Amino acid sequence: MHLSPRNGNRSGRSRAALLTIHILGGLLLAATLALAFGFVVLWLWNGLMPQLFGLPPVGYWQAVGLLLLGRILTGGFGHGHGKPTKGGPAWKEYDAWWREVGEASFARHRTREAGPADEK
Repeated sequence: MHLSPRNGNRSGRSRAALLTIHILGGLLLAATLALAFGFVVLWLWNGLMPQLFGLPPVGYWQAVGLLLLGRILTGGFGHGHGKPTKGGPAWKEYDAWWREVGEASFARHRTREAGPADEK
């Protein structure tokens, strides 16, 4: 097989074709998962809520709406983008603060908490 220096793949497909295939595959996967999760919520709601709390059964689109509402209320649709990670600049600032102020403050706190009865 010949590696094309232009697109770097062996099958001869262009980058645009591969990107299109990945996008369509991702959309198909997302639609399948949405369908499956909608039916899971439908099944769980209709199996539990009417018997436990006397609530009416829901249809498929109501179940999908409940799924979306729950997602919005518990964290939105972000996937952690913008949140500081252990290696990010926010942690470097915190580590510097801990070395300068935090360790001494924690030691004073432990001394106060220990009290005279625990001193030896």
